[in-house]
Amino acid sequence: MFHKWGLPKVIKTDNGDPFGVPTRDVIPIMSLWLKGWGIQPILNRPAHPQDNAKVERTQGTSSRWAEIDNAADLQDLQMRLDIVIKEHLDKYPVKRLGHITRSKLFPDIYTKKRVFDENKFDIKSTYVFLAERTLQRKVNSNGAITFYGKVFQTHANLKGQFVQIKFIPEKIGWNIIKENGELVKFIYDERFSKEKLILLSVCQ
Repeated sequence: MFHKWGLPKVIKTDNGDPFGVPTRDVIPIMSLWLKGWGIQPILNRPAHPQDNAKVERTQGTSSRWAEIDNAADLQDLQMRLDIVIKEHLDKYPVKRLGHITRSKLFPDIYTKKRVFDENKFDIKSTYVFLAERTLQRKVNSNGAITFYGKVFQTHANLKGQFVQIKFIPEKIGWNIIKENGELVKFIYDERFSKEKLILLSVCQ
């Protein structure tokens, strides 16, 4: 899709997998991936699907127009969807746009692109975005915490206490910090390497 249409500036989604994390206690891996390509991820408010109401309605309209249930195979389905996209842009007059088509109002819609280059994943932008947020976890009875699906050991004398978790881009890992600001330890996390982020395989 990025090769065909170029890179969007923003992608807005709900909080479900794979775009979001329903618990909202970490930054979604998909959001980190989008930032690497220069796309700003925006998540709907929890339990507010109406935040993307127009998108939901458009998807329903598109599926009916394409008669997707009648598609013979994936190739046929893609062809049907491609036709519907053209109809949305070139043939369907939009009331809120003054009863004209999208392609007439935005004549560069097919040509003005932010070109997608697979060699230009900006890991620095991803790391800065990740480092902006401080996570918080309660240390369990074994002195451990869990984040991004992995258990990490802190110290047994911290059990029952809350600690803060801060990503350190230069070291590709996490500072574990007491509530009073004292550094407990640093944890290297190879899961957040550039290679794994590009492949979206961080937590696999």
